[in-house]
Amino acid sequence: MAEPVPTTYDEMPYINKAFPQTHPDRLATLARLFGLQSPDIESCRVLELGCASGDNLIPMAIELPNSRFVGIDLSARQVEQGQRTVTALRLSNIELRQFDIAAVDASWGMFDYVICHGIYSWVPARVREHILAICRDNLAPNGVAYISYNTMPGWRIRGMIRDMMVYHSAPFSGATAKVQQARGLLDFLAQSTSTTTSYGMTLRHELDAIRNEPDAYLFHDHLEEINDAFYFHEFADAARRHGLEYLAEADIGDMLVSNFPPKIAETLQRVATDIIRMEQYIDFVRNRMFRQTLLVHQGAALQRSLDGNRLKGLQISSAARAESSDPVLTQGAKEVFKTPSGGTHNIVDALAKTALVLLRKQWPGCLPFEDLAVMVRASLRQSGGAAIVDDDDLSFGGRMLQGYAVRAVELRVRPPRLTLAVSSRPVASPLARLQAEQGSPTVTNLRHEPVKLNELPRRMLPFLDGTRDLDAVTAELVTLAKAGKIGVRERDGGPVVTDDALLARILRQVVESSLPDMVQVALLLE
Repeated sequence: MAEPVPTTYDEMPYINKAFPQTHPDRLATLARLFGLQSPDIESCRVLELGCASGDNLIPMAIELPNSRFVGIDLSARQVEQGQRTVTALRLSNIELRQFDIAAVDASWGMFDYVICHGIYSWVPARVREHILAICRDNLAPNGVAYISYNTMPGWRIRGMIRDMMVYHSAPFSGATAKVQQARGLLDFLAQSTSTTTSYGMTLRHELDAIRNEPDAYLFHDHLEEINDAFYFHEFADAARRHGLEYLAEADIGDMLVSNFPPKIAETLQRVATDIIRMEQYIDFVRNRMFRQTLLVHQGAALQRSLDGNRLKGLQISSAARAESSDPVLTQGAKEVFKTPSGGTHNIVDALAKTALVLLRKQWPGCLPFEDLAVMVRASLRQSGGAAIVDDDDLSFGGRMLQGYAVRAVELRVRPPRLTLAVSSRPVASPLARLQAEQGSPTVTNLRHEPVKLNELPRRMLPFLDGTRDLDAVTAELVTLAKAGKIGVRERDGGPVVTDDALLARILRQVVESSLPDMVQVALLLE
């Protein structure tokens, strides 16, 4: 067998991570909302094209042990790294292979979900065509494919900066040298461009967005030989040529005209004669530069009109928190709710406010939609609030669907496997434990999200394997501290604590305070 041809990703591996928007649960949920019965994620087959070291696919395999996962990537170095992780976690339902996307054929069989994140814009046209052919030939009849890509008109400005960096770094060889030269050019442009002109303001905004990114991102996203962007209608036409049809974006909020001011929404609805034109005009208005598009087979019985009844059978959750410590839940009283991402929502509807308060108490857990509807009505009746009108499941589902569109609530087809309480012998995610043990500042939680941890919680995480109580976890941290592997200070700027008794007291407080936080960020299994 021929040796793998080295790639730029072997020279400088990409910073891979979990992408929640690619999870089969997200794809199945969106299919459900548009009237399709997608494959059961508990027993599905998933193919990821361009899996790198498997950081996106491996946590799926842990969460869904009865499903099968296959990932391919051209970089032998990254695949070998992922294979070591699979072996360390003793996973038998996932295979990572060093393989060329263009060589995948019908012999690979059918997959319920196909994922291709961060690949389509960075490969030659023949490979792009084959990605779509895989989605046609290897996607199950009711399956869903995810493809992300750079899009215009938004990419034009960033593409202009890429052209400058490529031109300036061309005489230099090696990924590290090219990145250094590109950063030097970015600094020069930032210092030399006046922000008093529209060009300067636009350029500075883009420069600021790029300059602080890691080297691997700068090299692979901006300095690779190929980086093509497409208008959405061009991508949709290419998909149609392969017998595929547009389903949705991975974030449904990006699709809704109702998020625009009334005059803009009315104009868009007037000029757009179909969903493809509507999405294209939305891109024009938003100057979008990146898309995460879901595709299905042509002929799928899509129902474009979203309906509150589609939430039946789904799970619902929310991390939104009321600004007020004692929110008024009666009809008409405005309450402000904030999401962890910084979103702010002013809500006067009694049902919606009550739902968010109840869901926050369950976070990071979920409630079945039907149970939440019953709980909300019971809570309002018990509180003696204003009369509940139009509170059937269709109406309540519409409210929650609106919350989903503005990212105030989340919908899923199944609840994530996690705990809402700390057990006497806590168990954290096996992948997060391994990542923390390897020194990664970022770990993957049980909601398929990357989470950054401070040093002491990260050091503590490997010991949460179910064999230790809190005293034993504290003792492990004390051992690390006495060996000089972690520094513990009684106060900021103070000397490192060396007294054994004081060290144990401080670290026990760290353990007790960190565990509830780990519950909130969905790191604990039990």
